[in-house]
Amino acid sequence: MKTILIVGANGFIASQFKKQFMHKYNFINLSHHPQFSHLTLEQLELQPELLKTIDYVINLAGANIGDKRWSSSRKECLIQSRIDTTRRLVTLLNQYQPQTYLLSASAVGIYQPDQENTEFNFIDYKNYANFSQELTKQWELEVQKYTGSYLIARFGVVLSATGGAFPKMLAPFLKYVGGQLGTGQQYFPWIALPDLLDILEIKLLAQSRGIYNLVAPQLVTNQELCKQISELWQRPNWLKLPAWVIKLIFGQMGQELFLNSLIVKPQKLIDEKYTFLYPEISSCLQAIKSKQI
Repeated sequence: MKTILIVGANGFIASQFKKQFMHKYNFINLSHHPQFSHLTLEQLELQPELLKTIDYVINLAGANIGDKRWSSSRKECLIQSRIDTTRRLVTLLNQYQPQTYLLSASAVGIYQPDQENTEFNFIDYKNYANFSQELTKQWELEVQKYTGSYLIARFGVVLSATGGAFPKMLAPFLKYVGGQLGTGQQYFPWIALPDLLDILEIKLLAQSRGIYNLVAPQLVTNQELCKQISELWQRPNWLKLPAWVIKLIFGQMGQELFLNSLIVKPQKLIDEKYTFLYPEISSCLQAIKSKQI
């Protein structure tokens, strides 16, 4: 049985990955805080011989980018939890286990708004249009320092009934105050949790390299998403929050996460003929409502 070092082991995606594949792999958990059956990065640095027992590394480290307003201290937390953790992890791997395969998370926030983006778009890592780009570009640069084989997975918003962003998105509708954000015309890159987990394991086993967009093939606007949530949960879709209100409440985070339009395609997965379990938002939402995902 292969062994996976999973970084950010307490996070939603990591927890779901372990739950789904616990019968297939041994997991070594790496977390920010010391706890039973989890290592901290500091502990790993003191006993790097543990890396000799590892076949794969999945790096899912990072505080939730949409959890709190982006104050200076919150931005520092987001940077440290992603960039500093990845830098130290890559340094350890390069020194003690450079043949281990590394699969590292990133995000579609690296892309320019209002244009079609695939994995083949040129990324200028030296220039940042906003904080999301600065964060993801610096994060990916740390991964690129690894001398072994690696894959960078750019996640869209992962949808599930059990955690992540969707319960927060659904909450206003359940309270009868749901509605679109801004103009509603901004595109929303998303992926169903089962597809994300399936793709991660496929790429792990194949030891695929390079960049992959982990998003569903269907492009959906915020307006379309709100309409489908409203109809499926039989709740009104009336409270349309103008952009200025969102910026007032959420600041820079509101602009970048809620109002920027990101058009992202999973071109490599399409080229490889990957069959999505939930290629359309309607089937994904129906599965969420019935608690299937």
